[in-house]
Amino acid sequence: MATSVEQGRETRARLMAAAVDLVAEHGWGEVTTRMVADRAGVRPGLVHYHFASVTDLLIDASVQAARREYESVMAGVMALPGPEAMRGMLAAIAAYTTIDPTTVVMTEMMLAATRHERLRAELGGLVAEARTVLARWFRDNSAVADPEVTAAVVVALLDGLILHRLIDSSLGAVDVTGPLLRAAGLTECRTSEGKSDEQAGGGGPGR
Repeated sequence: MATSVEQGRETRARLMAAAVDLVAEHGWGEVTTRMVADRAGVRPGLVHYHFASVTDLLIDASVQAARREYESVMAGVMALPGPEAMRGMLAAIAAYTTIDPTTVVMTEMMLAATRHERLRAELGGLVAEARTVLARWFRDNSAVADPEVTAAVVVALLDGLILHRLIDSSLGAVDVTGPLLRAAGLTECRTSEGKSDEQAGGGGPGR
């Protein structure tokens, strides 16, 4: 039989999962206490028992979702050597579309962060962590003289690419592997015919 502590954790987890789903479906500003409670299958009073406000719930839930996504992507990509890591990054962000719930939640978070200081600080910390991890990878795998600055540029480039693709889906067909590798201080592998492996294979990595 579950203890009260375990039940509390389960309820909190259900509320956070419900909040993320509702942000994706309705937008950050449209989520209410009753909507979250109904989706989680609990009484509305439990929302405010576990969270000071709906905004606090949305911040905690969305930051948790962002961290899970970040850790999932970075764990796989940073284990790859050299250019393959950057190609892995591009393959990962190719999954972010206007109909992907994770993408919708992330874009809603960024807009909400302009209004909520705590969310801005939480997201800022996550981005800083990504830059630190990437800079460490550059020191070990790249010849760039300034890994910290390069990491900042690459993270900003990838974030910008995601946003631009959400606005203009035709950018998804544009192969940016070469420019990304150059920005990262890496070089493309060449085949015996002198073509890059992207050109020889007819494009980027398959999904």
